Amino acid sequence: MSTVRGATMHDTLRIAELQANVTAIAGRVQSAGTRIAVQKRGKIVAALVPPSDLEMLEALEDRLDLLDALDALADYRENGGSSLEDLKRDLGV
Repeated sequence: MSTVRGATMHDTLRIAELQANVTAIAGRVQSAGTRIAVQKRGKIVAALVPPSDLEMLEALEDRLDLLDALDALADYRENGGSSLEDLKRDLGV
């Protein structure tokens, strides 16, 4: 087992192994909930995770985006916004 950003990978495969057995490996990920790290030249380049893990990750990202938007709204209410001219100047447009 290995760890990728805190998630425990049940298995690690070389990319060539994945290419040769993609259908069986995808089935294992889906049916058994197995997480698989994919290596290329000894470095993990991808991870195969069950759909439930992906859904959870996307929900977490949505929540973080919402928190960022709420922070930006609070900042706007507290400090106001910028004029279009200021924005253009800041962006060099």
